[in-house]
Amino acid sequence: MLAQMKSWWRAVTGQERLAEEIAAEMESHMERYATDLEAQGIEPAEARRRARIELGSSAATAEECREAVGLRWPTEFARDLRYGSRVLRKSPTFTAAAVATLALCIGANTAIFSVVDAVLLQPLPYPHPERLVTVSRFYKEAGASGDNTAQDGKTWDAVRGGATYLDAAAYSFGATSVNFAAGSHVQNVRQDRVSTGFFRVLGITPFIGREFSAVEDSAGGPAVTVLSYELWKHALNGDPRVIGQAVMLRGEPHTVVGVMPPGFQSSSSADLWTPLRPSSTGEGGGTNYNLVARLRPDSTWAQAAAQIQAIGGPLFAVRHLPPGTSIELRIIPLQRGWTADLRRPLLILWAAVGMVLLIGCVNIAGLLLARAAGRTRELATRLALGSGRAALVRQLLAESIMLGLCGGVAGTMLGWLGVHALKALAQDTLQVWQRVDLNWHVLAVTAGASILAGLLFGLYPALSVSHLEIRGALGEAGRTVAGARNPWPRRLLVASEVTLGVVLLMGAGLLIRTFTFLQGRNPGFDASHVITAQLSLEDARYSTCQAVNRLFDQSLDRMRDLPGVESAAVALTLPYKRALNIGIRLMDGQQADAQYKITNMFYITPEYFRVLRIPLLRGRVFTLSDTSTTAPVAIVSESFVQKYLREGGSVGRHLDMGNGEQREIIGVVGDIQQKSGWGEEFGPVAPMPDVYVPAAQTDDKFLQLVHVWFTPSWVVRAAGRPEDAIPGMQRALESVNPQLPFAGFHSMEDVRYRALGQERLQAALLGSLAALALVLAAVGIYGLIANSVAERRRELGIRLALGATVSQAIRVVALPGVALALAGVAAGSVLAGFGSQILRHLLWGVRPGVPATFVAVALIELGVAAAASFLPSLRITRLNPAETLRQE
Repeated sequence: MLAQMKSWWRAVTGQERLAEEIAAEMESHMERYATDLEAQGIEPAEARRRARIELGSSAATAEECREAVGLRWPTEFARDLRYGSRVLRKSPTFTAAAVATLALCIGANTAIFSVVDAVLLQPLPYPHPERLVTVSRFYKEAGASGDNTAQDGKTWDAVRGGATYLDAAAYSFGATSVNFAAGSHVQNVRQDRVSTGFFRVLGITPFIGREFSAVEDSAGGPAVTVLSYELWKHALNGDPRVIGQAVMLRGEPHTVVGVMPPGFQSSSSADLWTPLRPSSTGEGGGTNYNLVARLRPDSTWAQAAAQIQAIGGPLFAVRHLPPGTSIELRIIPLQRGWTADLRRPLLILWAAVGMVLLIGCVNIAGLLLARAAGRTRELATRLALGSGRAALVRQLLAESIMLGLCGGVAGTMLGWLGVHALKALAQDTLQVWQRVDLNWHVLAVTAGASILAGLLFGLYPALSVSHLEIRGALGEAGRTVAGARNPWPRRLLVASEVTLGVVLLMGAGLLIRTFTFLQGRNPGFDASHVITAQLSLEDARYSTCQAVNRLFDQSLDRMRDLPGVESAAVALTLPYKRALNIGIRLMDGQQADAQYKITNMFYITPEYFRVLRIPLLRGRVFTLSDTSTTAPVAIVSESFVQKYLREGGSVGRHLDMGNGEQREIIGVVGDIQQKSGWGEEFGPVAPMPDVYVPAAQTDDKFLQLVHVWFTPSWVVRAAGRPEDAIPGMQRALESVNPQLPFAGFHSMEDVRYRALGQERLQAALLGSLAALALVLAAVGIYGLIANSVAERRRELGIRLALGATVSQAIRVVALPGVALALAGVAAGSVLAGFGSQILRHLLWGVRPGVPATFVAVALIELGVAAAASFLPSLRITRLNPAETLRQE
């Protein structure tokens, strides 16, 4: 075996030397044989002739030698590739059209796959990532099911104490903004809170220093932090003596105990980490934690899964679940948990670009069929001269693979541009923290897709041409006879293009209508001329209600004095942002109930409604007289009234805010659009039941808790360009406290734009792919009809000479294209009806099977198909019947 491989390798690397040796050996045999014949008295010339006849062709013998060492097929295929490249160079228009089609399709696949590969396929950047898991609540209710990785403190306590097969840690739900200062360097940074063992579970050792100890992660433990490598370099100049030194974080000194390695990231981008100090009350009373765990060395997945399920049983048994609802605790791969929100949209986009590539292959297959029809005599001649049909198929496939490779190279260049465009969109809009790049995985898949595409679109045309009837093909003498070639294979290919195009158009139409619905919703406020800035108040200097409101009053007074500023306010969260969810109870009226109801809650300063121009519908708004010494009051939204106070009026009613405090409703304001944290009932953004309270009537404990999760926003309405107010806002804050940095400035119009970023990106990408599919289908129909006109030129000329009108001839040629489009639309509508159900979790304000979308897609497809059919048919107007008859 080894000797054979060595022989094959020597033959591959020395084919020219092998050919020379074979030729020399054959010449030696021929000379000796001729010499023997001459010794028998035969003339030298005749002896050499007989020797050549007896020994046979040296070329055939060389082929047999190459076949003996396994080189015949590679040699012949290389020759086919060289011949195919020459053939393609002789047809530059066809080659350019095919390569351009493939480049667009493969480029789109390369760009989308780069994101899919980075997010879903590449292993997490930790040692042995296949052993990393997260703990999930798997729920079933009303025919739906799913995983939720958010956990409360009781679940964490149960897992930490009972999951012996797992090494587990907890971390907070998303990174938050905090204030950081090192010497004179002040900035707003992203903080992630993690429990002890978090970095150990991930398998990452700090670059210098250590991670948190159990004492530091307990209530009342010392204030410590671990820095990212990038923050260490930027803020502390990479000083290795930083371990043990103090930096100001959240308004108090924190001792630096470690620095993470370069490029380290977890589930969210963070600049530093602090101890989580999890508990089962307060923050831990809600599902505000996530868990990460690693299978212990001698543990199996089945053992850990069974143990976690057993731990979850008692936890959920004591909870009052609605009928038909069940919850169990289970483990899922960490990567799956971290990418749950992106998995479905990315897979849908990946499937969409795959369909576009398939449409492109079908399109090129149609072009190859038409081109093969024009090469009938050439191919028949090769068969007549002794070429085998297998060799003919191999030759045509070599040409297809050449097209695929050229399209792959061009598509890779387009994909490189697409990757750079998608990289920014993915990181900003989809919150992708993984490295998106054109790496070797993507290039390997692109190369494989190129070769596979070449085989896919080249196989059927090659096989169909190989069954030529030689005598009939040569007997045509180069003249085209009406009906001599079967048009149905190409027609079916075109119909399949239309079918796939309808499926993509339907999906794009549904997503575009969803985005239009969400974008068209009344925001409930006036976003023009409003600038916002966030400021972290998870700060020891602002741990009391008095200090917080003093900051609000002083900074807002200075901002109102700025030239061009009309009004200014502070709110816990803004419209189009996710708000704080709390439980409230109705205290009086017909809807009075002992059960708490979920609502959104905001604290605001008095001018908030004036800044955003949110309309007052009933009652009054807050004033400066609503202070901590006056009766607690609240304002509710119209959606709150519609959901909870439909009867008996609203103003004057009382609410229990969940901590024993009762507030009187003094007003009702219009709805605003908000990010939903309430599941699938409301959608990505929607009007929600809201309760507003004066910031002056909050308490210390409440502010300390909510400022861990939420960063309040300053909102300013300007008379001119809102961006012009930014320098003044910064000076106003610095005059109150120079150690407080704003996290960033955004106009309210930008906040609204960013809120629908994922829906906009999905609609734009799928819409672009559907448009490309529509163009490819139109090109396929156009090519089919144009080829039909060229093939039937004699027939059409005779029809016109015999009295047919031009319009009749055009209809004869164009109607098959429209009929194919009708068939494709019908088949595509059926497939789209099933496929649209896959999108139902991404649709809002539109039903998957709504007829309007189907009708619109059908009309667009048929309109494009009609244009693509009739435009090439107009060539008939240039036919001269008299000239056609003379040619006959």
